[in-house]
Amino acid sequence: DSPVPKGVTAIKITDAEWQACLSTPGYTVANGALVAPAAPTSAQLLAQAQAAQIASLSSAYRSAIVTPVSYTSKGGVTKTYQADPASQTLLMQATQGYGIAGATPTGFYWKSEDNTEVPFTLADLQGLYMAMLSQGWTAFQHLQSLKSQVSAATSISAVQAITW
Repeated sequence: DSPVPKGVTAIKITDAEWQACLSTPGYTVANGALVAPAAPTSAQLLAQAQAAQIASLSSAYRSAIVTPVSYTSKGGVTKTYQADPASQTLLMQATQGYGIAGATPTGFYWKSEDNTEVPFTLADLQGLYMAMLSQGWTAFQHLQSLKSQVSAATSISAVQAITW
């Protein structure tokens, strides 16, 4: 496309070779000739499959830790509550703040996923927060177990069979 800069060694390649270089990384030049990359070994293919499966499992984990949580308040109301990061942070702050105060204020409520205002005590805030923490811990342990299985798998099909 342009003159070769001074001090740079270049070889002449065809348009087809140029397109091959663009579509398949790993081409090199040796002894003045273009050398195609070696086909990946079975170990490399297994490692690629393992990395892809761990990425998929990690994505499933990130979804699992924000799945809405069911909780029954001390008043006997069972509802589902959002567990996304913003909701968890707000719950943590409320639990800590009212923990310092020693109680929730009169008339205090927490909104369920369906926007029901559920009367909540400090014990309810703590209980809901513990339910979310428990969900996260369970999901984390599950992820670690699956990652160990993926690492121990000896074939691509075995790796791909390990799902959330």
